[in-house]
Amino acid sequence: MKLPSIFNCSNDMALAANVRQYRPPKRIQQMETDLAALAQVWENTPFAGPWGWSLATKQRYRQRGVAEELLPSDEWLAELRRLSSREFACRYIKELLGKMKDERLLGSEMRWVDKNNLNDNLNPNGPLIFKSPWSSSGRGVFVEKTSNLQSPISNLQPQTSNLKSPTSNRLHGFLFSQGGYVVDRFYEDKVLDFAMEFYVHEDRKVEFLGWSVFHASENGAYGYNYVESQEELVGRILNGENGLDGLDGEFLGRLVRYHQEHLAKTGYRGPVGIDMLKTVDGRVHPCLEINFRMNMGILALLLYAQYGADCTKQLTPLNPNGFEALVEKGKLMIAYRRQ
Repeated sequence: MKLPSIFNCSNDMALAANVRQYRPPKRIQQMETDLAALAQVWENTPFAGPWGWSLATKQRYRQRGVAEELLPSDEWLAELRRLSSREFACRYIKELLGKMKDERLLGSEMRWVDKNNLNDNLNPNGPLIFKSPWSSSGRGVFVEKTSNLQSPISNLQPQTSNLKSPTSNRLHGFLFSQGGYVVDRFYEDKVLDFAMEFYVHEDRKVEFLGWSVFHASENGAYGYNYVESQEELVGRILNGENGLDGLDGEFLGRLVRYHQEHLAKTGYRGPVGIDMLKTVDGRVHPCLEINFRMNMGILALLLYAQYGADCTKQLTPLNPNGFEALVEKGKLMIAYRRQ
C-alpha cells in the first residue's frame, strides 16, 4: 500500500523544530493549502508519499488513520534529520573534495560553524552566504556583502559585544536555535543553477534519475525549473546559456558515480536532489546542499515525461489571491498573485 501524497513544503522547517505538532507560518500554510493539488503529479509514481518526512509529517499521517506499520520509525526520522542538515552537506563536500581531485571543483570554503569553532578565522575574497541548518527556498539564507567582510569571520560572530549588526544577530539566532550555521563564499560569477536527481531503493541501489536545471534568486529563493529533455538540460550544463565553453560529460559522469556510491552508504531510502552551481570559468560547486526529499527538479522530470517540452499546463487551481503552480512554455514555476 502506498501512502497518499501530500505537498508539505514546510517540512524542512518542521525538521528544524523537531516536534510532532508543528504549525508553519501562515504564509507557508496558505502555500500548502493552495498547492495541495501539486501532489497529484507524483501520486501514481514510485515517489508517492509526502514531499518530505519529519516527526510532524508522521503525526499528520497518523491523524489521517494511516497504520503505524506503514510509517517510518522515530529512529529513522532522527537519522533523516541529521542527513538533511546542512552540517552533513559540509562534511560530505569536504570528503568529496578530498577524494575527487579536480581543479574544476569548488566548495573548499564551505564550512560548518558551531560553538566549537566559533573563533576560527576565515578571510574571504568577497561576499559570503550564510545558511541555517534546515530551511528551503531561500528561508534561513542570506548574503553579506558589506565591508565587515574585509575582516576575519570571527568579527561577525554573535559573541562579539562591540558588533551589533543584523548579520551578527541572525547568526546568533542560527547558533542558539539550531546549533550552528553554514558559511560559504557567495559566487557572484555564477552562471547556472543545476542539480542531480536520484532515487535510493530499498536494496541500496542508487538510481540516477537525471539532471535538472533551475533558476534561484541571490538568497536561494526558488524561481523556476526547465521542463526539457535530458539532452537539452545537459546542453545547458555543458555549454551554458551564454555560449561559453564549459564542462565535459566524463567529468559529470564521475560526479554522478561518486554521489551514487556515497548516497548508498547513508541508510536513507527515497528521492534525493543535490544542488550545484557553475561559474563563468566552467568550474562547479558539486554540493551546495542535499535534499533528502521530493523536490522541484524531480517534479520537472516527471512533468517532462508526462507532457513533453514547451508545454503550458496549469497544475493547481487558478488563484487570483494566493499561490498556484504551473508550467508555462516549458518552465515549472510557483506564482503568487494578489488582487
